[in-house]
Amino acid sequence: MVRRRFTFRGTVQGVGFRPAVYRLAVSAGLAGWVQNRRSVVIAEVQGDEARVDGFRAALRSGLPAACRLESVSESGAAVVPGERDFQIAESSADAYSFPPIPPDLPTCPECAQELLDPANRRHLYPFITCTQCGPRYSIVERTPFDRQNTSMQAFPQCPACLAEYRDPGDRRFHSQTNACPACGPRLRAYGSDGQEAAGDPLRAAIRALAAGRVVAVQGIGGFHLAADPRAPAAVQRLRRDKERERKPFALMVRDLAGARLLCDLSPAEEQLLRSPPAPIVIAPRRADAPAWTLRVSDTDTLGVMLPYTPLHLLLFVHPGAEIDWQALIMTSGNLAGEPIITDPAEARERLADVADLFICHDRRIVFRTDDSIVRVGAAGPPFLLRRSRGHVPRLLHLQSEVRGVVLALGGDLKNAPALARGRDLHLAAYNGDLESAETLWQFDGQVRRLLELYGVAPDVVARDLHPGYHSGRWESPAGARSVDVQHHHAHALSVMAEHGLEEALALSFDGTGYGTDGVTWGGEFLHATRRDFTRLGSFAEFPLPGGDAAVLHPPRIALAALGEEAPGSIPGLDEQQERFLRAMIRARTNCPLTTSLGRVFDAAAAILGLVDRTTYEGEGPIRLEGRGLRARALGRSEDQASGHRLQDLLPFRDGPGDSRVFVVNPRPLLGALRGRGGEEVDSLALLFHQAVAHASWEGARRMRAHTGVRKIALSGGVFQNLLLRDILIPLLVRDGFEVFLNEEIPAGDGGLAVGQAWFDPG
Repeated sequence: MVRRRFTFRGTVQGVGFRPAVYRLAVSAGLAGWVQNRRSVVIAEVQGDEARVDGFRAALRSGLPAACRLESVSESGAAVVPGERDFQIAESSADAYSFPPIPPDLPTCPECAQELLDPANRRHLYPFITCTQCGPRYSIVERTPFDRQNTSMQAFPQCPACLAEYRDPGDRRFHSQTNACPACGPRLRAYGSDGQEAAGDPLRAAIRALAAGRVVAVQGIGGFHLAADPRAPAAVQRLRRDKERERKPFALMVRDLAGARLLCDLSPAEEQLLRSPPAPIVIAPRRADAPAWTLRVSDTDTLGVMLPYTPLHLLLFVHPGAEIDWQALIMTSGNLAGEPIITDPAEARERLADVADLFICHDRRIVFRTDDSIVRVGAAGPPFLLRRSRGHVPRLLHLQSEVRGVVLALGGDLKNAPALARGRDLHLAAYNGDLESAETLWQFDGQVRRLLELYGVAPDVVARDLHPGYHSGRWESPAGARSVDVQHHHAHALSVMAEHGLEEALALSFDGTGYGTDGVTWGGEFLHATRRDFTRLGSFAEFPLPGGDAAVLHPPRIALAALGEEAPGSIPGLDEQQERFLRAMIRARTNCPLTTSLGRVFDAAAAILGLVDRTTYEGEGPIRLEGRGLRARALGRSEDQASGHRLQDLLPFRDGPGDSRVFVVNPRPLLGALRGRGGEEVDSLALLFHQAVAHASWEGARRMRAHTGVRKIALSGGVFQNLLLRDILIPLLVRDGFEVFLNEEIPAGDGGLAVGQAWFDPG
């Protein structure tokens, strides 16, 4: 007779982990118990040694698919005389870094089957769940993840549900979100006048969508605005009311077959669509995709996702309803510049002029979560553009400890704060840009709820160096040490944190970041450690006429980046505008300097006539990437098409006397793009990406020669460009670099807080 204690770490709560351990132990004829602690699950099993060995072996294949097991430790325990049964013990707290909370999970196949089974008591119930699916993080109030610690505590289980919950042989054994029509959350429909609509809310939603109306649908982490993309008036209304003139909309497709009709999906993209996070996947649009997709996105890609809640699924397959759509627009339920709305009353008030019908439920959303967004390239792993539902709140496990409790506030764009303690780091869900009072209120509330959830107060509060950032003005608790982390150093550190690096070279490329010299940086070659960095190189400085206004009018950037020695018309600028801007630049009137590679991408897009004004962030670079990918798909040679050598287009010169060893001049490259048009645009867009990749590689080689360091981190929003990644990464790998990328967090500012938390202030 032996007794063994197993300690399981990872996503092991709220995913049916304890019931699975229970069934394995009982089937092996073992006694003992399994229990949720705040940060782990503990199990003690007792029986003859052969049976315990069998239990250990069965763990490999018998655990739930939704769990994410990161480590298992085993130790001996004292035999308990007379113990005969195996039990699920009541949850308890223990010492911890951070307790792992499961992310929200998409509807499992078993629940989807029951949902559509007329003989099942949950037939057409839009809140059907089990241990393998349903809301988790979005409803949690406290830890551990038990029903009484979630917003499901408002729905006591009926006798039938309680019997399932207590039955070890049932799929809903200890399912904390278990409910049915008799005892669980309910759906209601409201008109834009605020009056509750009679009848079945789901049928009302389907009728409204079929009639070309906009429907606000309350999901797991907030509201969506849904519309039939084939209805031009509905799409135009969404664009007008959300101030989304050209930015693509996400599509929810009925199933994987529907996604294949719209996109050329790789096996990796199909796997991501079916994965537990159920993200939006940005994929190439098929050449024969329906014409209506051009109303959704005027780029070469579409963002598609599968239904991940029973409510979403019923919008596509409700029996008896006349449904003829394969896809629905499913965009965030908010107004421009504001966070996604979670409260039904607020939605009916703020979206009254946007939506015709509101489908709401009474299960309170505690933490709002937008849909996560991911892309797949040929080089490197899939990469996140937005980390939210399905990924949050999975902890990042650091290879060494941070000092005390660190609260990192992120930046003002794509804000997402982080909290770190010991070796655990929680990166919160995406907030958006901190431009409106509503988003600032959401940011403040999110930070405070995060501290309350884990029951901690920060010892260190890490902020961006920018003196004007709203995030940096958050008032630290008494006694907390405040540290400023330079923006591009934080980007580099975000990769280093993911891979446990104490030192690395870094290409830190983005649109905007406050430099230590007061210049707006964005094309930086760094030698970074956790405590400091040296700026070994950068792109050359050029002025931004009008400051932030230039970002909205890329031809201004193009004019300034080309300089005085390249006169002539720029698409989108007339002669009078050009004279005025040149006068501003000469007088240095409201013309802050920048080294931003993101702005160089903007300039290239403007010179090639791809964008004259920006209607959403990254519009010019997205179009530039798309045209370059077209040329690459056709096998065009950028050198032959342009008549230029790559090494001549972005020449290097010696640094200006500060720490920079070199500076890269973008003017020859931008000049080579001028005056071209027609079919040449695709080849020139490819040429631009090739030249940037070649210069990045050359800069990395110069940094390696200077420092002897071979590890290199690639981060910043520019590295969300798929074409640049696919060209540059193989160049670096073939040259002997160890290349590290952001994997579980976005390379853009959505991952900035991770780097801030990894910074070691000493």
